[in-house]
Amino acid sequence: MVSQTPWYLGSAIIKASSKSSTEATEALYLHDATLRDLTTEVISSRSITSLSEEEQGLAKNVPVENFVVTMRQTIFYAQGGGQPSDTGTIRSEQPATFEVTLVRKTPDGRYLHFGKYSDTPFTAGRQVVQRIDGSKRDYHSRLHTAGHIVGLAMQLLMPEKKKVKANHFPREASMEYEGLLYNEDKPTIQGKVDELVRQDLAIQISWVEGEEGEEGRSHDGRTRIASIGGLDHNPCGGTHVPRTGMVGSIVIRKISRQKGISRVSYDVSPGIEG
Repeated sequence: MVSQTPWYLGSAIIKASSKSSTEATEALYLHDATLRDLTTEVISSRSITSLSEEEQGLAKNVPVENFVVTMRQTIFYAQGGGQPSDTGTIRSEQPATFEVTLVRKTPDGRYLHFGKYSDTPFTAGRQVVQRIDGSKRDYHSRLHTAGHIVGLAMQLLMPEKKKVKANHFPREASMEYEGLLYNEDKPTIQGKVDELVRQDLAIQISWVEGEEGEEGRSHDGRTRIASIGGLDHNPCGGTHVPRTGMVGSIVIRKISRQKGISRVSYDVSPGIEG
């Protein structure tokens, strides 16, 4: 059930039954990427040093004095699939605010929100409000959708080229393919990308039963599919804008090659976060 909380206008409140701390987090952004605020319940708040070695390995660059918070639900995207995690804040009626700097997902489906407190740490069972950095989410969504547009352009122009890797990080965004591409191919790819943006095609999200690979797989075995106007079919757990026209200008920056793999690097305009 989604409603508004009287002390934090614009938040969604999700009521959940009691769960153990090892159960998977419900990732609400997978179903509604427009959510920017969410009221939910804390399951645990722990120091990073109390985590298992495997869990600590998910946040190698996070200061060891920081904490990790798990909750019933989340609207924070967890880093993966070539996309950075969301950042933002978690707060409660008490003075403490938790600044989220990184979110990672464990193999068993728990979302670990890494960051630091401004005051006394949360206790289990406390109601809190998540708020993501909306401008950063929008930028990352545009970058991710742009990668799918480049991928569709390549699929339409050169269907024989097999995609091997995708990266949607700021300043690193690229699509990699088997075989050789050259700078002479840039105008052709750019033209098809521009056409797909102008067509303002809908980004359609659906779910299918069964596992179609690691990317886009949910903890219950279903696979999330992203499609541009019904023209492609990509397992994807990332966030997207609703239509290709909302990405704005996509620039094919360069084409590079190494060991038989060609990298098509791209960016969206403006090429800065938020």
